[in-house]
Amino acid sequence: MRTRLCLLTICAAISIVITPMCSCAQDPAVPHEPVLVRVAVVKGADSVKIFIAGNFKIVDYISKTVLLEEKYLPETDLTATDTGFGLEGKEFGACVISLEPVGGSRVYINGRIFRGEIRVFKDVSKLVVVNTVDLEEYLYGVMRNEVSTWWPMEALKAQAIAARTYALNQINESKGKDYDVTADVGSQVYGGIFSEKWRTNRAVDETRDKVLTYNGAIFPAFFHATCGGSTFDADYLWNIDLPVLKGVKCRWCRKSPHFNWEKWMPVKEVEQKFAAAGYFVGDIIGFEATKRDPFSARILELKIKGSKGDAPILAKDFRRIIGADIVRSTNFKVTLVGEYVAFEGLGWGHGVGLCQWGAYYMSRAGKKASEILDFYYPGSKLTDYKDVK
Repeated sequence: MRTRLCLLTICAAISIVITPMCSCAQDPAVPHEPVLVRVAVVKGADSVKIFIAGNFKIVDYISKTVLLEEKYLPETDLTATDTGFGLEGKEFGACVISLEPVGGSRVYINGRIFRGEIRVFKDVSKLVVVNTVDLEEYLYGVMRNEVSTWWPMEALKAQAIAARTYALNQINESKGKDYDVTADVGSQVYGGIFSEKWRTNRAVDETRDKVLTYNGAIFPAFFHATCGGSTFDADYLWNIDLPVLKGVKCRWCRKSPHFNWEKWMPVKEVEQKFAAAGYFVGDIIGFEATKRDPFSARILELKIKGSKGDAPILAKDFRRIIGADIVRSTNFKVTLVGEYVAFEGLGWGHGVGLCQWGAYYMSRAGKKASEILDFYYPGSKLTDYKDVK
């Protein structure tokens, strides 16, 4: 039984330790134990490409035995095998191996460099790559992917605080799991060192340790691109009933390039998407919004009308099935026009919490980061996370 537990829980991981690189900005002294965040940078992959520009070692993580020592590793696929992992024609059957750069060498994973430590787990025959990194350095790799580096500093600082708060909440909620956040839009978009820029790093540094709390607790500080005139109640999407995540009326994002949108899709493609998701209505003959949020006007529920019957569906599921890049928010209208379905609406994103383009225009109007955050998270308090119990 002890051997089986090793194979199921320990043997399925590779730890790739990457020597931290210097940031563009000078790091201030950290007055307390650093917080680590585990980021799933790859999920469900058949292989992972690794390139090491310099000396490295592959070490048995359990026994600390050096399994391989070379001066260079060309871009090579790391794959899962029946007994462990394969790399460059070699197979390592150790329970855990670490791939360690030596003397300032750099390790690239799928063409990207990450600070901190990389772990690769086997999920059946698929690989899940998890980067464990200091929270502040993680935010360096997030900021540029969520907002533009040229935005006013107060908007960048507001984003940094919201992103830090969200990450800490996820860390608290994911204990016992393999990772805390993903590197895509499912959490916060994270790209490692190549995503770091001086101005966004500066926003992280100038807000170091600052988070939002509600009634003394860190909460999931969601954010999105453009609310379209009103943010949304988190309770409708994720059953999170917190006053700090209720909707607010927003006049700030009206000049956002994403305030209005329109998309068209062939009706046959729409029918195929719904059939693949289990909604068998035959030929689509129309749509009907059956329930809207009275505050934000976003659709909550609608009905797909078809030649074989009607199908009720939640708006959030409708958006997921069609695609969030097509139906950019749930504040939309959908119309059947000949052989096409026309979608038109307001805003981009789920609509909960910080409206990023609203924050941009608030900062342009002279608002500070604290004022922006107070507006989009009413009742929240700005504090230092080491003081949060």
